[in-house]
Amino acid sequence: MALLIARHGQTDWNVANRWQSRSDIPLNALGYQQAKKLGDLLKARGFVPIQMFSSPLGRARETAAILGQTLGLNVAVEPTLVELDLGDYEGRLESEIRAGDSDAYDDWRQGCYLKPPPGGEGIRDVACRIKDFAVNLDDTAGDILLVGHQGVNMALKAQLSNCFTRECLNSFRQDNDEIDLWDLDPACSTGRLRIASDESPSPI
Repeated sequence: MALLIARHGQTDWNVANRWQSRSDIPLNALGYQQAKKLGDLLKARGFVPIQMFSSPLGRARETAAILGQTLGLNVAVEPTLVELDLGDYEGRLESEIRAGDSDAYDDWRQGCYLKPPPGGEGIRDVACRIKDFAVNLDDTAGDILLVGHQGVNMALKAQLSNCFTRECLNSFRQDNDEIDLWDLDPACSTGRLRIASDESPSPI
């Protein structure tokens, strides 16, 4: 059985390189297509999730709803899967932040969010927030599908594997058209599904 960790489809803010965390930005047209193709890919690969959990933010719930239509699943909203709080960086263009203080911004970005942004959360803060949810995941009865965000998905994988190094966190990043595959006992990555390449799983 597998834990399937999906990132929401693309939004206009993703395209513009504008930071979004708690801002409730909807999917754009490509984001809807990505979600539909991911659902088709899961179905084609024989994954039959028995549960699906989604972040409460709209772009994740929209993605989950599209996946649910394809896979015949209802969506359970999980509040702890809300995205990492970006604090003062929220809603701002990357170029704007870098122009104001490039050294501090680049240090934060290259540090894989281990250090919180001004007024926001770090990866370890998010891992602590989702710890109880992660501990109670049980895929022994069938596949579980989660739909989250870049930061919270990175934190979840770090919490599951107890690996918070920059190398691990960099490997945990996802594009908007990817689903990471994990086993839970023991917790480890087993591959990645993506629609941008040949629509086949590849090892991480």
